[in-house]
Amino acid sequence: MTISTSGFKVNYYSGAYKERFGDNFLLQALDIFKDKTSPLPKLEIDELQENMQSVAASVNRYSSEVSVTERPRSKNRLVEIPHFVTTGNIGAESFQGRRRVGTQRQTAMGELVSDEGIRQYMKFRATKEAYLARALFSGQVLAPYTQDRPVLDFEDEFGQTHATATINATKSGDGLLEDLDTAANAMRFALGGWLSSMRGVVVLCSPEAYKAIKFHKSMLTLVNHGVLPDSNLFNASVKANLPAFQAMTIDGLTFVNTGLLYRDFIPAGTAFMVPVFGANNLIGSDLQPFECYHGCASRDARLAADETESLFFQYGWEDHLHNQTIQSEYGLLPICYNQSMITKLTVNTTEG
Repeated sequence: MTISTSGFKVNYYSGAYKERFGDNFLLQALDIFKDKTSPLPKLEIDELQENMQSVAASVNRYSSEVSVTERPRSKNRLVEIPHFVTTGNIGAESFQGRRRVGTQRQTAMGELVSDEGIRQYMKFRATKEAYLARALFSGQVLAPYTQDRPVLDFEDEFGQTHATATINATKSGDGLLEDLDTAANAMRFALGGWLSSMRGVVVLCSPEAYKAIKFHKSMLTLVNHGVLPDSNLFNASVKANLPAFQAMTIDGLTFVNTGLLYRDFIPAGTAFMVPVFGANNLIGSDLQPFECYHGCASRDARLAADETESLFFQYGWEDHLHNQTIQSEYGLLPICYNQSMITKLTVNTTEG
């Protein structure tokens, strides 16, 4: 879309990013957080209520008696959505005399505009991944420029902390599978009525924890006896969008080796067991345990006035000498309403 006003031509590119692209953004590819948008810079967040699916009672066929559906009740609070803006400028100095990488010709201005737009989108996805990781593993959102507080802490807001469990993965230990099963059952119990809305469980592991679980003698015994197919330990199901990650599936749990990308949050010998929601019995307008709100545009007055909603905004304009500016803006507010649904695992690998 192109709009010309007062000599300025503004191009809006947000529509080009409706379908997300880019590999190895782990938390986004796993769809742990449900994406939502807001037309306002501030958001009223609610207390999460248990999502118990109620059962209807029978009634007299010919009476006026009826059953009703229950709407969730909640108390709310106002929180400002952290906002991000990225700008890139392209002029004659950007392309004159500069060879296009991989070719023997000068790069074109249109190519640089396209490159800048994609580069800003990838920066958005990397920033979002970092914010999701901090929210999921540390229970915090950095918000230094909002009017609320520099750090939004979910424990302070909602009064919940991560559950904890210990997994014995020592070479002489025999309780690895039982410990994992105990932790998974405790997590399912903590979900309450949300259990019916769960579509899977992922265990996000440090490299040390992943290796200790994958090559534990109890796993190899199951493979050798044909109880656990070796294809489960070398799972390709997550490879489509996550070629940089290892994964395996054991008894309904998908383990992912996060490498060193999340080392600040998943130190050596630890893992996080996380339920993934999204079963088709969820009501779209109701809260889900993990959500990520994307705020409105605020630097472009037209987008702001129209209250346009999008995960990511991008637009560009020319000055009077046809120099191009590409600008992106977006808001990010990931919310973990109940951290007790997440279990932090300590994976013991040394005898003691």
